[in-house]
Amino acid sequence: ALLGFFLIGLLVMDWQTHTLPDAFTLAGAVLGFLLLCARAAFLNPHQYDLLLHGHNPLTSVGGAIDNGNVVLTGPEHLVLGRLLGITVAACLLLLLRFAYQTFRGREGLGLGDIKLVAMITAFLGFWLAAFAIFFGFILCSAYALTLIARRRAISTTRLPLGAFLAIGGLVAAILGAPVIAWYASLL
Repeated sequence: ALLGFFLIGLLVMDWQTHTLPDAFTLAGAVLGFLLLCARAAFLNPHQYDLLLHGHNPLTSVGGAIDNGNVVLTGPEHLVLGRLLGITVAACLLLLLRFAYQTFRGREGLGLGDIKLVAMITAFLGFWLAAFAIFFGFILCSAYALTLIARRRAISTTRLPLGAFLAIGGLVAAILGAPVIAWYASLL
C-alpha cells in the first residue's frame, strides 16, 4: 500500500511536471529499506540463510561431509542483498544515462528516474525492479512511437519516463512474481 501511494503520486507528478521530487523518491527508498529491515528482524531461525554447500575439507571432521556452512544469516542475506540490488539497479541506469549523454550530447534520463528505480528496488528487490524497468521502457517507447506517428512529437521531445516506470512498478508489485516465475520456467 505504501509503495502504491508513492508510485501513484510520482506518476501524477511526473506526468504533469516532468519532475520526481526527492521528498517522494528518497523518502520512499528509505521507507522501503526500513520495512525490509523490520521484516529481517522477525525472520524465523535459519530462514533465508545463505549456505555454502558441498564438501569443505577444512570443516569436515572424521571423514564426515559438511552439508553446508552459513555464509550469511537470513537477516544479513536480506538486507545486504537488497542494498546490492539497489546499488546495481541505480548504477545500471547511471551507466545508461552517461552513455546517452556521451553519444548524443544531451541529457536523456534524469536523476529522478534513477532515484525512482532505487525506491522500487528498495520495496520489491532487484528482479521485480528489473521487470518494472523493462515494462516501463516498453510502455514509454509505445507512447513515444504513438506521439511520433500522430505528429505530436519529434525524436527530441521530453517524455515522462518516471510515470511509465511508476506504472511498471505497480504492475511488478502485483503481477511481477508470477511473470518472472513463468519466464524462468521457460529457461
